[in-house]
Amino acid sequence: DVAALTALKQLAEEYFRQEGFDDFELTTVFHQWMGGFPEDEAKAFSVIALGAIVARFSGAEKVIVKSPHEAMGIPTKEANAQGLRATRQAINMVEDQVIFKPEDLEPEVDLIKQEVRCLMNKVYELGKGDVAAGTVAAFEAGALDIPFAPSIYNHGKIIPMRDNEGFIRIFSQGNLPLSEEIMAYHRQKLIERARVEGRAISFEMVTDDIYAISKGRLVGRPR
Repeated sequence: DVAALTALKQLAEEYFRQEGFDDFELTTVFHQWMGGFPEDEAKAFSVIALGAIVARFSGAEKVIVKSPHEAMGIPTKEANAQGLRATRQAINMVEDQVIFKPEDLEPEVDLIKQEVRCLMNKVYELGKGDVAAGTVAAFEAGALDIPFAPSIYNHGKIIPMRDNEGFIRIFSQGNLPLSEEIMAYHRQKLIERARVEGRAISFEMVTDDIYAISKGRLVGRPR
C-alpha cells in the first residue's frame, strides 16, 4: 500500500502534466481495510490501527476511517467516533518515525509504475489519445478492471492474491494488458507462497485471503 501511494503520486503528477495541467495541488486518500472485519471489537481496533499506520507512512492527506462495528452492520455514531480516535492515536504515535526508506520501496514502486504504464498505454490507444474516451473503451474491453467490484460495467476478471510476504499479486490477469515479464514476476511470487504452504496455487488461496483479516491474519494460510 505504501509503495502504491508513492507510485500514485509520482505518476499522477506525470500524467497531469502530460495532459497540459500545471496549476494543481495533488492530494491522496487512503481507505482503511475494505474487506471483512473481525466481530470482536478489540480485534477490529487492531485492523483500524494498522490502516492508520499504513496511511501515515504512505503520506496520505486523507484517511477514510472504519469503525469497530464493521462486521456487525451499520455502526453507531459512537463507534464511528471510536474509529476516528483510534486512527488519530495511531497516527500520532508514529508521526516522527521513519520505517520505510526510499530504497526499501523502490523495487515495488517500479513494478507498480510499469503496470500502470501498460494500462495507460492501452487507454490512450483505445481512445486514440483521448484519455476519457479511452477509459470508457478500456472498461468495455476489460483492459481496465477492478477485482470484486459489483458494477455492471466492470468485467471482474482480475483476481488478486497475497504472496508469502503479504504483498498483493495477480492470480488471474483477466484482460489486463500487462507484459509477460510482469506476469512472470507475479507467478513466481505466488509459487514461493505455495511452496511454503505445501499446496498448489488455486482459487482456494484467494478465498483464504479474503477471510484472513476477519480471522486475525493477513495472509490466508491453511490452519
